[in-house]
Amino acid sequence: SDHFNFAKVGIPALYTARGIEIEGKDAGYGKKADEDYRAQHYHRPSDEFRNDWSMDGAIEDLRLLFIVGKRLAFSSAWPSWKAGSEFKAMRDSVMKKQ
Repeated sequence: SDHFNFAKVGIPALYTARGIEIEGKDAGYGKKADEDYRAQHYHRPSDEFRNDWSMDGAIEDLRLLFIVGKRLAFSSAWPSWKAGSEFKAMRDSVMKKQ
């Protein structure tokens, strides 16, 4: 993913991933649906949007990403790495050159 190329040069980036828990369904339902889709459709001609998909989780992710982006936009603080992160040293090095 693109976020890793940012991280390698010290730039923090957000990455969201799909979930497998689906509200109102049994615990294993999402995992099985994901496995079935990947086995039958992923990277095949049938790998297309379907109207019966729920976008509730994607909407939650977008709301979260919007809030994070808004907080960053209205903050004087720069995003940073947690202590011990393998990417922190690169970021610290770049910031010293500024």
